[in-house]
Amino acid sequence: MANVTGTGGTADVFLGELWSDAVLDYAQKRMILRNQVTDFSSLAVGADRINIPKVSQDTKRDKSADGAVTYDANTDASRTLALDQHIYEAKRIEDIAQVQSSQDLFQAYASSMGYSLAKGVEAYIASQIVAHTQNNVTLATDDVILPAELRTGLEKLLDANFDYTDGDTFFYANPKAYMGLMGQGDFTKANERGEGSPIASGQLINIYGMPVYPSTDWTEGGTAVSGSVFKKESVYYAEQFGVRSQSSYDIDYLSTSVVVDMLFGATLSHANNDADCGIVNFKNPA
Repeated sequence: MANVTGTGGTADVFLGELWSDAVLDYAQKRMILRNQVTDFSSLAVGADRINIPKVSQDTKRDKSADGAVTYDANTDASRTLALDQHIYEAKRIEDIAQVQSSQDLFQAYASSMGYSLAKGVEAYIASQIVAHTQNNVTLATDDVILPAELRTGLEKLLDANFDYTDGDTFFYANPKAYMGLMGQGDFTKANERGEGSPIASGQLINIYGMPVYPSTDWTEGGTAVSGSVFKKESVYYAEQFGVRSQSSYDIDYLSTSVVVDMLFGATLSHANNDADCGIVNFKNPA
């Protein structure tokens, strides 16, 4: 059985913290969507679900001279965030000592495992967003989001009292729709945008103040949701535990089995058909 040398002398086969830290570091670099939603992981200690109150919007009252104030007794509903998504990546490594002693080999294994976990988290969050049904905008052409269609969607957010210019609103589109946005003069002409042209840089970066991202988690064709605009407060996320690593020596294969996993959950802040969720989906025509 191969041994590796650790800081305290000879370590037995596998340095768990070494792999956990490396995989987590790479996963965090790949998690973009996960950092654009509301994180309640601090409430997930020892729980398999979190009940998150939906604080209702209050209405101001007018104070009368010499009159007492009136106290509101809100009965707030709640959303249940189930921590039920247990994902993992497993590898069998024949000479783990060689891998751990080679920075290039070690980084290749760790990045592959971290990327797998990150994609699992991102895909699940995206599936929650595209499942929203209330504020759909039906596109005239598959995977083509026209400026007027985008403005129709943003109007829906304004009607629901959401400010899409506050820095916490994000725009995702599938690769075809994203490249279609690159062909829209309203979004690419320097004189329209008042900044450097995406035609020169190859990056849209922002539209109407919203960061824009291409993602394969938004699919193409059929009746798929080609793109989504959502608020950070629209999606709740939590981790029961983040990336962890475990291993055992497999004598049958003369190798070390390495497993990294994480347990998390995500849900919308409101029901799928609630206009107050702060999501607009751009859907291909039937």
